[in-house]
Amino acid sequence: MIELVFGLAVRALITDENGKILIIKRSTSSKTNPGKWELPGGKVDQGEPFDQALIREVFEETNLRITLGHVVGISEQNLTLIRAVHIILSGKVVEGELSLSSEHDGYAWVYFDTLPEYELADWLYIFVKNQIPACNPEENDADNYEKIIKPWLSSIKTSMDNIRKKR
Repeated sequence: MIELVFGLAVRALITDENGKILIIKRSTSSKTNPGKWELPGGKVDQGEPFDQALIREVFEETNLRITLGHVVGISEQNLTLIRAVHIILSGKVVEGELSLSSEHDGYAWVYFDTLPEYELADWLYIFVKNQIPACNPEENDADNYEKIIKPWLSSIKTSMDNIRKKR
């Protein structure tokens, strides 16, 4: 059995003034996740601070200059020989006009809850799936909403409101 080596990737959850998130579609000729949607970002070079890597990657992929806020989550992805750990940070555009690199075929500004409508990169699908708490199938939907979903949504809303206030 081959042991996977860990690699570090960083991603930006960039939101606009309406609370929509920027997602970008990988080109169909990409080696990993061809034709799938993901957050901007990429690999951290050896010896490079991960925050500077994220700012660099976002600029290379989108022509946008961003500032970073907080860590909002993590995910992982098993590739052929590498287990990529994706650190996801909130970000805000401070300069630039969106223009994609040749690595990507499209972009969209979407609400978080509509992400499952897109064909997501596996690591992003796992992240999104983990943001929605599991419901007990023995309880009815109203109970699930009141006990699980409503407090979770309230927590996310409070976090996003705090992020927006700091901008």
